[in-house]
Amino acid sequence: YNQLVLGISSGINAEYGGFGAWVGEGNNWCSPYKGWQKIYMNDPKKYLKAQGVTDPAKHKLIVGGETAMWTEQAGDRNALTKIFPRSYALAERYWSDPSTGWFEAEPRLVYFNSVMEKQRGIYGNSLKPEWCVQSQGICKLNNL
Repeated sequence: YNQLVLGISSGINAEYGGFGAWVGEGNNWCSPYKGWQKIYMNDPKKYLKAQGVTDPAKHKLIVGGETAMWTEQAGDRNALTKIFPRSYALAERYWSDPSTGWFEAEPRLVYFNSVMEKQRGIYGNSLKPEWCVQSQGICKLNNL
């Protein structure tokens, strides 16, 4: 096997849908919306195992990943808020292969999201309310 850049196309992929239908009522074909937490838990090794690749030596051949931003319901004014921070979450999962879940990653991703805003001018969706970011330890969301 050669090295692999993985682009998963499954129900847990980083497809950025989940909003209302364009025509008629209800959800669109990408529903439900997949938040950064669900995308963070998208472990590429589990995907490979489901495809019959169970040799851990072959799992080490993954050198990165990609995700798609389908733009049926995104335009130049909202695309970045749909892409970020979900792409950050997937990038951390692919590059660091953590043994922990999204809850442990949240402080790192909140910080990174802030850096991207302040240093790069890229404004993604908030990971949690600003009050919780400023009030670590007393925000009830931190105790989930």
